[in-house]
Amino acid sequence: MGHSSETIKAFAELVLFSSSLEEKLMPPATGVFADKSSFSALDQIPELPGRPPGLSLNPSQQRSKTTFPNKTHLSNARARGLVLHFFANHELLALEIMALALLRWPDAPESFRKGIVQTMAEEQAHMRIYLARMRDLGVEFGEAPLNSFFWKCMRNMASPMEYAAAMSMTFEQANLDFSLHFESIFKDLGDEKTAEIMQRVRLEEVGHVKHGVIWFERWRPKANRLFKEWYDTLRFPITPARAKGLTFDIEGRKAAGLPDDFIEELMVHNQSKGRPPRVFMFNPGCEQEVEAGSSAWTPPKPIQQLTKDYEVLMALLAHKDDIVMTSEQPSVNFLKSLNMMGFETPEFVLHAEQVRIKERKIARFEPWGWSPAATRYFEPLKPYLLNPEASPTTGSNSAKESIFSKQLAAKIRENLNLDSVETTVVSGLNAVQPVIQYIATKFECSHVVFKAPFSSSGRGMCRIRDKSPTANELKWIENVITKHGSVIAEPWLEKIADLSAHADILPDGRVHFVGLTRFWTNSGGQYRGHIIGRMMDDFDRDTLQKWHHEHGWQKELRETVMRVGHEVAKSGYFGPIGIDAFVYRRNNEEILRPMIEINPRWSMGRVSLAISSQIAAKHCGLWIHLSHKDLKASASQSFGKLLDTVKKIQTDDIRGMGAQRLIHSGAFALNDPERAQQSLALLIVGRDLFECYDVLRKGGIDDNYLELRVQSTAGRNLS
Repeated sequence: MGHSSETIKAFAELVLFSSSLEEKLMPPATGVFADKSSFSALDQIPELPGRPPGLSLNPSQQRSKTTFPNKTHLSNARARGLVLHFFANHELLALEIMALALLRWPDAPESFRKGIVQTMAEEQAHMRIYLARMRDLGVEFGEAPLNSFFWKCMRNMASPMEYAAAMSMTFEQANLDFSLHFESIFKDLGDEKTAEIMQRVRLEEVGHVKHGVIWFERWRPKANRLFKEWYDTLRFPITPARAKGLTFDIEGRKAAGLPDDFIEELMVHNQSKGRPPRVFMFNPGCEQEVEAGSSAWTPPKPIQQLTKDYEVLMALLAHKDDIVMTSEQPSVNFLKSLNMMGFETPEFVLHAEQVRIKERKIARFEPWGWSPAATRYFEPLKPYLLNPEASPTTGSNSAKESIFSKQLAAKIRENLNLDSVETTVVSGLNAVQPVIQYIATKFECSHVVFKAPFSSSGRGMCRIRDKSPTANELKWIENVITKHGSVIAEPWLEKIADLSAHADILPDGRVHFVGLTRFWTNSGGQYRGHIIGRMMDDFDRDTLQKWHHEHGWQKELRETVMRVGHEVAKSGYFGPIGIDAFVYRRNNEEILRPMIEINPRWSMGRVSLAISSQIAAKHCGLWIHLSHKDLKASASQSFGKLLDTVKKIQTDDIRGMGAQRLIHSGAFALNDPERAQQSLALLIVGRDLFECYDVLRKGGIDDNYLELRVQSTAGRNLS
């Protein structure tokens, strides 16, 4: 072994440039810590650090793709040695990056540089004990792949502050988690020697993280919270997600000087480490925008507020590696509540910080629904799409041709011969009364509904009672005809259950079935909520037989959405699609109407399917969308107070760990109750529909439809 270096410059150069592993691991001489010599900054950054044969970095492997063996496999000594190989690889990379920092910033504060030297001495010691233990376990350093990902990320770091953020507060912070995770596993396996190594490493890594925290705190602007300024300092692909490992070491982070709010924010933060994300954006006014047919359309205030209240619902549709665009960051407490329910939340990026996504590869864009405004919104990000053709067409903006149009839905329904309920298109006011008489006579109904070509969630319709329209109703019909050229007339049937079927249209035109849901509306036909899980609790055995029979309603709905999907695909649209259906009663017979409307977008039905995956089998979820009217009726002062009231009635019972959690009972808000101004998406989970509705009533919330369903099934012989 050669002599230890006596100056910081010589020590750093040896670690960075030597092609001898033995030299790279020689600890600094005592004189290094007293060295006050000056030198010029390194003028040329090496493409790769010096390495001995067999340990050279592979520049083609840019991504870190380590897959750790599971606990069962780690009972094998060699498998444990390969875990240590992962740690050794990262220790050597860390040493070389630290050496580069010393050579690049010789004028950085002396105590900062001496802190790096002390850290390097400890990292060298870690490396030596890793190598010794690896040999005991039958593994030689270099026999597993070594990639250049961390080096490529760090070689062009711009300042000591960026070094502190990326190296100390990111990569070394993650080491707290990895070392704690494997320390626990090795102890469980009875490998005390390897567990002790991991414990020593973890305790010393606390100091390494603390060194970065101290200096980052001195240098950061302090214009915002610590997490935000740390996040802003990192350069992609280094992200906060890389500061977390397989276990989350809260105590280690506290010991390193990280404050509680930083730790909590990091705990709920997710971000892709390589998988190109989808980018979600909530624009519930998409259909109204297309209806307006003007690029100058501005969402009315209720839609603007609904957008702010519900934009976080897109997180339930996203994967944890995806991105959801929001107007403000969701609160840590709210994200913790979603995590507690078993939802792995994605990355959230503010609309105002869309630039943060630039330079990243994007899988595709996912607005709630495509519209001219959505197209404009994503335009700056199109250069970063993996597939430039990854955005669908949505037809003309005219009422007759857009895929949002009810007229197009009626045309498809007629072409596919889906049911016997006739839809009539009315183009003039003088035809209104004859159409009402015709429909009322043919379908033996007293009420007729007129619908605008565009509308969603039950909006844009007028129900004519007793075959005689009022002056205001005629005026509404006239306005729709003037605006769109026509209005749609149908019988108002005795509806007893609203259903929907969902699919994905793939870019190549194939259609993939996703699921079936049941929702309900208020007396005016506006969407109110979903019944999830045991969604047919209120029906008797005869009706359930129609639902479950191998050739029954479920099969018919699946086949219908597939057929409709193939028709819609011809327009060039691809993405999520749903169809609304319902069961109605006529002459004491219950009949399925398999398709009323097409929703070529994301929908609350798709969100309810995501929620259903977190509800335990044989349990029911009642997902209701509450308004200020509900809030007033409940006598609660805020949505947060209302949630507290309902939680006292239905205690939370969540079983399992992480994403494997399942909800057996409880009351949960699926948007932030402390920030909601207009709407709260409240989920009640219980054994059945009747228990869930009883919780709502005790909380001061009544619902006419649910009340009728409960009353109509009282005393009946249900499954």
